[in-house]
Amino acid sequence: MYEGAEKRKYKRIEKPYMVRFQIKQYKGLEISTAEWDMVALKDLSTGGVLFNYNKNLGIGTVLDLKIGFSTSTPPLECAGIVIRVKEQQYTSIFGIAVAFTEIGAQEKEMINKATVEILGQENQISRTLV
Repeated sequence: MYEGAEKRKYKRIEKPYMVRFQIKQYKGLEISTAEWDMVALKDLSTGGVLFNYNKNLGIGTVLDLKIGFSTSTPPLECAGIVIRVKEQQYTSIFGIAVAFTEIGAQEKEMINKATVEILGQENQISRTLV
């Protein structure tokens, strides 16, 4: 377990929220697709997301994202840019890290609230087990 100083700006949660994404459409884009793909997030923070995907999306690719928190609320809509791609050894799966570039204050607050709530639950469980 890593015990050094935390370098991340935002706390992240490891919960498999579903996200739909597509390459953001803009003028001059060579690859144009209106299809949305769906994956489960590996982790989520106020700054971005990490998920596994079967294609290398390429660093710098801009994505439209729809993150589902529950079936009773509409998905959180935002945009982000791929900042890291890591090929998983011995597979054709890529870890895709996306930093949010277009996200509203209300959406950030929704993510922050979920993060605090889940981390609080985890802390409560770990105190109970000790």
